[in-house]
Amino acid sequence: MLFRRIKEILSGGNAGGHPHPRFGARDADTSLTCDYRQRFAERQNAFWLGILIGCLALLIAMPVTAQDSEAVTVIDAYGEEVVIEDASRIITIGGSITEIVFALGADDQVVARDDSSLYPPQVSGLQSVGYVRQLSAEPVLALEPTLIITTEDAGPPEAVEQLRAAGVTFLVVPKADTVEGVIDKVELIAQALRREAEGERVIAQIEADYAAAQALQAEMTSRPRVMFIYARGVGAMSVAGTNTSADTMIKLAGGENAVTEYEGYRPMTAEAVVASAPDVILLMTRGLQSVGGVEGLLAQPGIAQTPAGQNRRIVAMDDLYLLGFSTRIGTAILDLTYLLHEELEPPLLTLLRADGRFNTLLTAVDAAGQTALLSGEGPFTLFAPTDEAFAALPPGMLGGLMRSSISLQAVLSYHIIPGAVLAEDVVALDGQTVQTLYPDGVLSIAVGESGVTLNQSVSVVETDKTAANGVIHVIDGVLMPERPR
Repeated sequence: MLFRRIKEILSGGNAGGHPHPRFGARDADTSLTCDYRQRFAERQNAFWLGILIGCLALLIAMPVTAQDSEAVTVIDAYGEEVVIEDASRIITIGGSITEIVFALGADDQVVARDDSSLYPPQVSGLQSVGYVRQLSAEPVLALEPTLIITTEDAGPPEAVEQLRAAGVTFLVVPKADTVEGVIDKVELIAQALRREAEGERVIAQIEADYAAAQALQAEMTSRPRVMFIYARGVGAMSVAGTNTSADTMIKLAGGENAVTEYEGYRPMTAEAVVASAPDVILLMTRGLQSVGGVEGLLAQPGIAQTPAGQNRRIVAMDDLYLLGFSTRIGTAILDLTYLLHEELEPPLLTLLRADGRFNTLLTAVDAAGQTALLSGEGPFTLFAPTDEAFAALPPGMLGGLMRSSISLQAVLSYHIIPGAVLAEDVVALDGQTVQTLYPDGVLSIAVGESGVTLNQSVSVVETDKTAANGVIHVIDGVLMPERPR
């Protein structure tokens, strides 16, 4: 009815198309009656036009949300169409998936994640639904998700089938062990979440970081032979052959895999290690820790007899950062390039990112606009808090700090010293103060029997001083791992 009236008004006709029943045929020829009819029709037209304007005003005023839009249809890893109608309660399963969703700015829609989702730091506040390959349907469904995003690694199959049968929208994203594959993942998830613009921004950053790595490699002549060891304790050490994600990363960083005799992973043996003669041994951070650090690794059969062992060329990178193949793939390749090639001096940002315990600090560095400083020519010595130290701050303090770029600049500059200050240098500075980059900032140093105290509050214990070369010191008794020699 309303739309018919509107059509008649816009076409110039009267409101009803016929004389009002109150007017008979005998009145049709009188000018008075015609004038009355015309005025009556005009009033009706005005009435319906008012309704039209009111409806339009209501439509304009109504908020438009993602769920008010039409459903989005995407193609999953199996080539099947997935219709996404509601993305208000997302569960991300898989570290790379969670990282992408957060990078797209959809973190407020995520209600839970899996145990492999460790980045960005704020995911630690989300409930976990278990490990990606060992899911149980009940805890997932209890959170009433409207969308589950995962990879082909999700399992076991029975749990996945239960989730699908429960009617929850289930999007499986293809695995990606290439830069191009990561870009495809970002595009797919951005489309699914109606965040295409954010996806383009993330992809542009990936491409820029990867281009920087390629430009760096174009200036080098070395091609180090690299062995990747997957370690989960002394009794569980395997070596990566071809057709593995580690093999891909080594090549992307300008190195050569020292092991090409087989595909996949095989248990490590002393004979095979010596025969491969790697220039560099690459591990994930937790893997190196599980075998007792650099000294523990060198004690394993065959390791000390390799060029890498003899020169202590042991490189460790954060697990998810090295092999996550997600939004940080560009910088991961860039940092691994620095760490694998002996002629390069790794910048401070590379060491922070590779370590994996400084993501909160890196966020602060970026917010304070100090990334260029830490990326440039140095070296610098940074007395830096780990993620665990930030987590120990009183509730709300970190949030307040992050909201003020001035506060961030003051705090970070206060802890940055030009030049490389080694562990023995710190001991020699007992009772002295050192000028920092912050104009009014000084670092007081006191050496005692138990270790070093900085600014009367931060302790660096003796075992930490001997565990690394001290180019970067960390509060709470933790030092950065030593740089590759």
